[in-house]
Amino acid sequence: MVSRPLIGFILTAAIRDKLVMTLMLMIMLGAGVSVFLGSSGMTEQESFAVVFGAGGLRFLGVLGIVLFVCFYMRRAFETKEVEFLLSRPISRMTFLFSHAVAFMVIAFAVTAAVGAAVFFLGKPNTGGFVVWLLSIGVENVIMAVAALFFSMVLSSAAGAALAALGFYVLCRLIGMLLGIAAQPPENIAFALLNNLMEVISIIVPRLDIMGQTSWLVYGVEGAGGVSLGEKASPYAVALVEHLGVGGFVLAQGAVFVALLIIAAAFDFVRREF
Repeated sequence: MVSRPLIGFILTAAIRDKLVMTLMLMIMLGAGVSVFLGSSGMTEQESFAVVFGAGGLRFLGVLGIVLFVCFYMRRAFETKEVEFLLSRPISRMTFLFSHAVAFMVIAFAVTAAVGAAVFFLGKPNTGGFVVWLLSIGVENVIMAVAALFFSMVLSSAAGAALAALGFYVLCRLIGMLLGIAAQPPENIAFALLNNLMEVISIIVPRLDIMGQTSWLVYGVEGAGGVSLGEKASPYAVALVEHLGVGGFVLAQGAVFVALLIIAAAFDFVRREF
């Protein structure tokens, strides 16, 4: 259900797009800044550089992916490129899946660039670096598909980008919010909000426990693995216990990518051109 020529067309557009090239330059600049910040430490300068670089480049990669996907898709709608492609012998599902695959490839390319920069910043723990890079790749793929979904639903490129970044912030803060929800409520309003937060935690990915910079220094086991908290959903707890950190990351990525693509397909199939 994918079109290789269409995927190639999207990847070619990404290569020619100045935003992607700017992102790659920003990754190099961010790596340089991390080396400078790491050199300010009295000891463990390489570890400081790796931690600073991993944290900053992680957000930079997500930002670049979201901006490219949202503005590319909205430009395609505004220039009638979508209508033109759908007038060819290509179904709407093929159109959607081809774009999703192309954006996933771009997400993996950005992940590779970020991983290479972090690797050359210092000497990260080998096992921790592999799991960290895997989780960052899954995170970037989730955000690429999320940006595709929001750009399909919202008619503004800026609005779609803000919605996708807001979704990312929620996913990064969900662990903290669940920790707050675990506290005894002061009144019925707080009790309702606590229950609402528990429901929300089921339908958003736990990006807060992915890509932890401590893994790069101490390894996954040395850093204590992951901590889900008391209010974590049962399926998350079961995944971590039975599949480990790597299995949890992959399973979470597969589930939420599938959900986002289904949601985007539901809207796209019903749309009239």
